[in-house]
Amino acid sequence: MSVSALRPPFFEIGPKNLLRLPEIVSVAKAAASAGERHGVSVILTVPTALIAQVRAAVPGVLVFAQGVDDDEPGGSVARVLPEALADAGAHGVMLNHDASPLAPAELTRAIRRAKDNDLMTMVCAGDDAAVMSLVEHAPTIMLYEPPTLIGSAESAERPWIPAINARVAERAPEVLMMHAGGVSSSDDAFAIMRAGAQGTGSTSGVLRADSPPAAAEDYIAATRRGFDEYRLAVAS
Repeated sequence: MSVSALRPPFFEIGPKNLLRLPEIVSVAKAAASAGERHGVSVILTVPTALIAQVRAAVPGVLVFAQGVDDDEPGGSVARVLPEALADAGAHGVMLNHDASPLAPAELTRAIRRAKDNDLMTMVCAGDDAAVMSLVEHAPTIMLYEPPTLIGSAESAERPWIPAINARVAERAPEVLMMHAGGVSSSDDAFAIMRAGAQGTGSTSGVLRADSPPAAAEDYIAATRRGFDEYRLAVAS
């Protein structure tokens, strides 16, 4: 599958700083293979220092940075600029994760600066109000993750998915809606996609499994099944 553009359904794995490069590449290769088989775009959100190596080792995934600094080109030191992410080969950048929040003005500038450097953006929001305040900036992906679900190992109902998706589709139909947080089993991934999400993702569910490559296959297959069942339900 070409990764020149992101298409739903998609699945994101965020290694955070849990894995070293060989382990990330192993999971990424399994995820890329599963994505090709099931027709699912795969995003790997990796530490900045590993972007170029993961991009080179696994061309079948979209490589996103875990964040970016709010700096313009200049004399700063130890700061990561969107220009540097683009030069490293990143396809995109995740912004405003619960573990690394940005002030509203910083986030607005970060989205604009990423776009100026042809980077896709995955912008995190924890509630309906935050989602609707951000869609006007047209991020590539709006990632809806209630803080109470992040890191949770228990399955949870997400009754808000259809309503917030409809609101975003009316306001900014080009924005892709991703729902995650506490996706601890492939059944969770299936249920989220079956409810109408265009993408989902998991970190702990994949990376803490006995076999992360096998877990990646299970989650990605479930993502496809849920997406297809939703489309069938809408069409019927």
